[in-house]
Amino acid sequence: MKKHVMITLLIFSVSAVLRADTLSLSFNQNVTDNLFQNRYGESDRLSNLGFYLDKNLGKFSLYTQGSYSYLFENPNLTYYVQDIGADALHALNQRSALYFSLSGRGAFYRADYGDFNYASINAFAAFKSYLSPTSIFKSNYTFEYKNYSSSLFDFSSHAFMISLDKFFQTKTTLKLEANWGYKTFLHPYQTEEFTTTGSPNSQGGKGRGRGRAGNQNQFLIRSQSEGQGIQVFSLGGLVAQGLGSRVGINLTGMKQWNLSGQNPFAYVEEYYAVENPSYDRFSWQGYQLGSQISIVLPWNIRTKLGYTLSVKEFPGIESFDIEGISMDEVREDTREQFEARLEKDFPAFSVFLSYYFIDNKSNDFYFDWEGQFFSLGVEWNLSLGGK
Repeated sequence: MKKHVMITLLIFSVSAVLRADTLSLSFNQNVTDNLFQNRYGESDRLSNLGFYLDKNLGKFSLYTQGSYSYLFENPNLTYYVQDIGADALHALNQRSALYFSLSGRGAFYRADYGDFNYASINAFAAFKSYLSPTSIFKSNYTFEYKNYSSSLFDFSSHAFMISLDKFFQTKTTLKLEANWGYKTFLHPYQTEEFTTTGSPNSQGGKGRGRGRAGNQNQFLIRSQSEGQGIQVFSLGGLVAQGLGSRVGINLTGMKQWNLSGQNPFAYVEEYYAVENPSYDRFSWQGYQLGSQISIVLPWNIRTKLGYTLSVKEFPGIESFDIEGISMDEVREDTREQFEARLEKDFPAFSVFLSYYFIDNKSNDFYFDWEGQFFSLGVEWNLSLGGK
């Protein structure tokens, strides 16, 4: 903890010397009755404190941001994330521009979850062009490399996206998007087992790992060559319609295919508001449908109501019954998510209140769950006098 405080103070000192242009501070308070998003419903409160600083140096900008998250019932899962990077925007002509960024990140957990600590490098390049006054073409490329304290999580990934937006005088927007990604696990042939304090047993509980038939404290990676690389491809679309000046609706859809490979882990799981290296967008194939209505209420209070349905299959991941016995089926989850959000901007700060209800049906007993998630947050955006 002292190390994290010293890092933060150092960053603020450097920013004072550089005379940063903008400073943003944020605080979020989260409450959930299912932190680990599984059948046993572990409740917790999570407080998050963050900051963002940037400095315009003419042809490019420097920025840094940090985030400290404290969990009250599971303090061993408390973590700090620090980013630092540079970006640049270059106009090619009046219609087109290029954007580049290069950043580094470090994530620091307490000792019991030290296997999740990592350092990463991220490179991003984007191109945007107005094909006409009512249509925009966009594409981007992302490279990511992560080095974890536990080397079995180490990976590099490449992702490429193209999209086309079309706007109509009827306040209708159409969007088509295609994504391709490839993730390589750098040490796929290891077989390791972690032991942590406070991990769940077959009756549920705190910590990392799942308790299958007394197999406690285990986070296992399989030794299989097909898990070395995962390739995915997705197609998505959006239809949005404005209804007057205060109401908007949109419908979204996305289908993702696993082209090759599969996750090398014995199982994958999610944690609420905590990054878990076994689960990401490369872990599944399936589809997602969503709808949302946005309303500007009196006093310029923005309201969003949404519903999302997703059906995901996890290649290489088996489902298990209540006794922890394999059912010889690939795990498949059907998730319904309802959300509501209120936002209000003031001259110096903004506030939001959000609520999520998730009902996750799975052919794996452990991941058949439902949960509620509340968040209340405030963000201050301060100009420090820069350009």
